[in-house]
Amino acid sequence: MIRATAGRIQPPNEVEIAFKAAFGTVFLEFGGWVLDVFVIPPTGFRQLEEHSGLSGAILQLCLSAAVLAVLSAAWLLCAVWMRRGRNGARWAMIVVGAGYLLFALNDMSMNGLATLDWSILSSYAPDIFTAAISVVLLLPASRAYFSAAGKAG
Repeated sequence: MIRATAGRIQPPNEVEIAFKAAFGTVFLEFGGWVLDVFVIPPTGFRQLEEHSGLSGAILQLCLSAAVLAVLSAAWLLCAVWMRRGRNGARWAMIVVGAGYLLFALNDMSMNGLATLDWSILSSYAPDIFTAAISVVLLLPASRAYFSAAGKAG
C-alpha cells in the first residue's frame, strides 16, 4: 500500500524493511570482520602478524577497515536513496544482492558446509541478508512504490 502525506509518497513496509535490513548488513559485515580479525582462530591479525610483522599487520588492518567503511557508507547512501524512491538505487541494491548470493553459493559449493560454526555464520550472514533485500525490493508493493515515486518526481 502506498501512502501519501504532504505531497510526498511514503514508502511501503517492504521498502522500510529493505532500508532497515541495509543497516543490518553493515552491522553484520563489521561484526564478521571483527570476529575474523580478532576472535575466531586462527585470527586474521595473528596470521598477518606472522607474515608481515606487527607494523605490517596493523597497516593492513587499517586499510581493510577503511575500505570496509567506505563500501558500507556507499551501501547506506544507496539505501537512503532507495527509500526516497530512486529506482536506480533500488536496482543497484538488487544487483548487489544477487551478486552476493551468487558468490555465497559458489563459495559454499567449493568449501562445503561440513559443520555449522561461528565462522560460517559470520561469513555468510551478510550475504544472505543482502540477498534478502533484493527479494523484498522485487515484491509488487515495492515495484508500485518506485513506479509511483518516478511519476511523482
